[in-house]
Amino acid sequence: MTNSILHLGLMEDGDIELDLAALELAALDHPGIDLDEYSDELAGIELALRAADGDAAGSVAQAQALSSVLAEEFGFSGDRAHYDDPQNADLTAVVDRRLGLPISLSILYVAMARRLGWSAMPLNTPGHVLVCLG
Repeated sequence: MTNSILHLGLMEDGDIELDLAALELAALDHPGIDLDEYSDELAGIELALRAADGDAAGSVAQAQALSSVLAEEFGFSGDRAHYDDPQNADLTAVVDRRLGLPISLSILYVAMARRLGWSAMPLNTPGHVLVCLG
C-alpha cells in the first residue's frame, strides 16, 4: 500500500478511495501495522459483493446487496453497547471487530459501492450519517 494520504488535498472527492484513506489514517495510531491484510479483507468483501449482486441495477437493489453482504454476511454493525469507544472510529479496529460508528460503516458502504462502479456518497446530516446511492 502506498502512502497516498499526503495527496488527498489534490484529488476530487469522488476519486478518493475512502476505505484505503481511512486505513492509512488509522495506521498513524498503529506504527508498524501491516495494512495489506486489511486491504485483502476489503478486497474479499468486494468479491463477495460482486458475487452477491455486482450487477444490481438501481439504488434499491444496490442498497439491498450492500446490506446483505456487509451486515448479514460479514457481520458489520453499529456498536450499540460502547458507542463512545475510540475503536469505533479506527477502520482497522472496525474491520477486526465488525463494529463501528455510523461514519465508519458509511465509509465501508460507500467504498464498496464505488468499487463496483455504483454512484455513492456519504451525506452528513444533523446527528446522522447517511449513504446516498444513485
